[in-house]
Amino acid sequence: MYVIGIDSGGTHIVAIAFNGEEQIAQAETAGGGNIALDAAGTVHRIVGTVEKIFQQLPAAACAGILVGIAGVATAGGQDQVVSALHELFAGPVVVISDADLAMLNGLHGKNGVVAIAGTGSIVLAQTPQGRLRVGGWGWRFGDEGSAYDIARRAFQTILSARDHGRVSPLEVPLCAALQVPDYRAAVSRTYQMDRGTFAGLARAVAQAATPANLDARGAVIDAANALSDQITLALVRTRLPAHATIALTGSVPANNDLYFQVVTDRLGSHPLRRLQGSNAPGVQYYRFR
Repeated sequence: MYVIGIDSGGTHIVAIAFNGEEQIAQAETAGGGNIALDAAGTVHRIVGTVEKIFQQLPAAACAGILVGIAGVATAGGQDQVVSALHELFAGPVVVISDADLAMLNGLHGKNGVVAIAGTGSIVLAQTPQGRLRVGGWGWRFGDEGSAYDIARRAFQTILSARDHGRVSPLEVPLCAALQVPDYRAAVSRTYQMDRGTFAGLARAVAQAATPANLDARGAVIDAANALSDQITLALVRTRLPAHATIALTGSVPANNDLYFQVVTDRLGSHPLRRLQGSNAPGVQYYRFR
């Protein structure tokens, strides 16, 4: 018997099958998995990803499917996903948020804090009394420490420099990433982008964050400190002990060493887990009824 964990995020969907602690199959599907942005497409892609697993393993041997979906906490749609998967599989199907899946993967069912920093961000603390949320209010009102935040800070830096009559060393790599001739064209191009594409500019900022480019480093460091502030707030409000685990997940801490080092310097008195890749392995810590 085996179980399937599915991580349905903003840009792709990953399904992993486990027999105990052994990974026995994996499948991925490109395309958005945020149900709040594309409900029908998300359900279709989740079903297609599970079909790929069942092409590798017998469906009858599956003991349960756990699906963590971006946007489900606000938009709902759980019943739609369960119904669609029951067309393939008669066993237990449970739908939770991608943040809940990250908590399972990061804390292994124990108390602690999970900070998720990908396109957006959120901090969640699990305590014996329940769960506490800090941040996670989206790009209009928050997403501190996210890829979107890094890109936003980078543009604020280059535009502030222009306002003060100088040129930021961040301007060239951002214009190159956007394939535009100057900062005015760069600003114009950003208004044609969706949230995820704009957040992708954080990669160019991270690559430019060498010791010689203090503006690029500043955008990364300030974003990391903003997330660290939220983690600290969660720790203070929950009064979690000093040995409580902090798990960092999402594309930003996974891929940006400078960012991770800043958080480590701020919070290194706690055990830190730097999660790489999908949170689908969180299914190993879920008990199907």
